[in-house]
Amino acid sequence: MEAKGEGRTVNGVPVVEVEAALEGAKEFLVASNLDRAVLMGAEPRKALALVDLLAVDYLSEVRAGLRKPTEENDPAWTFSRFDPDEVELVGDVRVRGRLTFEPVRRTAGKVVVKADYTFVYAVAPADGDDEVTRSIVRRMLEVDVADPARFQMTDGRIWPLAVESEIFDDDCRNGDGVIRPQFFTDRPDGPTPTGEARDPYDRSQGVRGADQGCGTVSRT
Repeated sequence: MEAKGEGRTVNGVPVVEVEAALEGAKEFLVASNLDRAVLMGAEPRKALALVDLLAVDYLSEVRAGLRKPTEENDPAWTFSRFDPDEVELVGDVRVRGRLTFEPVRRTAGKVVVKADYTFVYAVAPADGDDEVTRSIVRRMLEVDVADPARFQMTDGRIWPLAVESEIFDDDCRNGDGVIRPQFFTDRPDGPTPTGEARDPYDRSQGVRGADQGCGTVSRT
């Protein structure tokens, strides 16, 4: 996506900075949701390396969640990760979404990049069972973009403002750091899987909060 503004700036932010942030947001989503090693539970090093080191609080919280996931700080809210002892990926990940940007109102020298993407993972039990199901993850990412002449930010890095997520087909054990798809053999006595009462591909509205549906989580 190409940034276009009056002259060579968007709300006082150089166009080159906006374009770099658009590319950085895309790379972050790829590293967080498509990297094969990350999908199988590895640390998302490429994604973390894209984040501005000055975003100390954000990095501290994310790394704490990766070390010791909790219900309040679960890395699955940001990174698509499965347990390789339970699940194997089948085929390619399907992706649909959009990447946009807009000026921050009443704040000169600021732009926000917004990404809204849905990732569809076909998965099967790791024990060799031939059943295949889908886990669908929606990520809404906002990235701060600033005029380097007025704000302190590191060139070539992104500053995430918010990551909101909605996970369809998860067993609702929030806080264990991975997505756990439900297979038919798992469902008789378990919770109703998410996504049955809501179209997971619908991006006409925001994600639901954790209190509005099993397997739905958000972080800001």
